Amino acid sequence: MPDGQLTDGISVIIKHKWKIVLTVLILLIAAMFLFVIIPLLDGIIMGIVLAYIARPLKRFIDRYAPKAAPYIATGAIVIPVLLIFGFGLIEIINDIIWAVKNQDYVIGVLLSLLEKLSMPDFIRDKIKDMILNFTSYLFPVLRQYLTISFVVDMGTAVLVLALNTMIAVLICFYLLMDGERLITKITDIIPQEVEGFSTRFIKHLDAILSAIFIGNTYSAITVGILSLIVFWAFGFDNVLALSAIMLIAAIIPILTGWLVVIVLGIFRYFELGSESAILFILVTFVVVILPPELLIRPYIIQAKSNIHPMLIILAFLGGGMVGGIAGFFVAPILLGAIVAAYRAGAEVRKSELLKIQE
Repeated sequence: MPDGQLTDGISVIIKHKWKIVLTVLILLIAAMFLFVIIPLLDGIIMGIVLAYIARPLKRFIDRYAPKAAPYIATGAIVIPVLLIFGFGLIEIINDIIWAVKNQDYVIGVLLSLLEKLSMPDFIRDKIKDMILNFTSYLFPVLRQYLTISFVVDMGTAVLVLALNTMIAVLICFYLLMDGERLITKITDIIPQEVEGFSTRFIKHLDAILSAIFIGNTYSAITVGILSLIVFWAFGFDNVLALSAIMLIAAIIPILTGWLVVIVLGIFRYFELGSESAILFILVTFVVVILPPELLIRPYIIQAKSNIHPMLIILAFLGGGMVGGIAGFFVAPILLGAIVAAYRAGAEVRKSELLKIQE
């Protein structure tokens, strides 16, 4: 039968059987590779995010020292984030251990704060019972976990975290050094039939992810550094831990760190009075919260990506709930891919209509 008569589906499959077999093998190998690297997915995703964050600084340094630009940009972005997260995490763990060892003191502080509140006796008694029941359940559980098995599990978690951190730094560095060449290699193997769409898709996706990650992360880093200064100036004890919490909260748009500020303001009210609490809240909002929210985040995210902030919030929150650290950043990437595909398809259809009209 001539090749021109091979028009039914089975005949086409038989004709291209080796191409199909090769494609299936490639997909299987890719799936196996993805399965193997799943434990390192957090580090890979974080490396991509860090590369986006460091790229503007790398392009600026390229004008003066192109060879040193990847090293300087990686260090300038990674070191502050690791310092705030690392020391903050250590401080948080130390506080948990101290609270478990001083259970009676912690409960006494909570009850003394409760006594200072002006409320009916029956409400105060209910809240007191809730505090006693909750702490009587929580502290034994924490004490049970602070055993040898906990130490072993914690050591394993620390090793995995250190490995993912190292992978994130390496991926960030190599993407800054060879990222553009990697994109060029990928575009070279794209079939010509979809080359126009693929080129536009990559362009839009890159711009969207750059806006989302740079806007949120620069805002969060700014909040973390400014909160470190403000908390130290107001005499807080656990400055690094509080700054790390502020940095994490500030990654999500709108939430920023104002929830943390309100809670700290309430504790400051019971400790030092209303004037000190109001002054702390006002200074923190003016110095820490407002500059990133009014300047950095709106300009970079909304102006550059043109995506509604609510979609970005849902992507971050939903991704974090479903996939942990990796999901927290994968979900915005998927959102960016959907929007980029829509915009690229719209541009292709528009260009085809213009060609028809001509």
